Amino acid sequence: MTSDTTIRAHQIRFAVAIGETGRVFLGVAGMNKASGAGVVKEFWPTGAGGGVADELVLESAAGELRPSDYYVDANTAGEGLIIAYWVWIPSFNS
Repeated sequence: MTSDTTIRAHQIRFAVAIGETGRVFLGVAGMNKASGAGVVKEFWPTGAGGGVADELVLESAAGELRPSDYYVDANTAGEGLIIAYWVWIPSFNS
């Protein structure tokens, strides 16, 4: 996802982009989609007709999720996941 190891998140959302045609894999370092080693989740495509997109949301109340710990690999070149992460930013106005 990123090479920046300093980012810490409270939530990370992984979702399939509508219209993708191949499977996409989320994993950790050393992931091997052929053997399943290190694979956290296999996302199924929605296809050209659309449909309900597959997703995974990870949460940490302590904000200790590191986006740099996760890797994405796709069976179809140019495809992937929509990834968003949330970090807590203190607000002194509330």
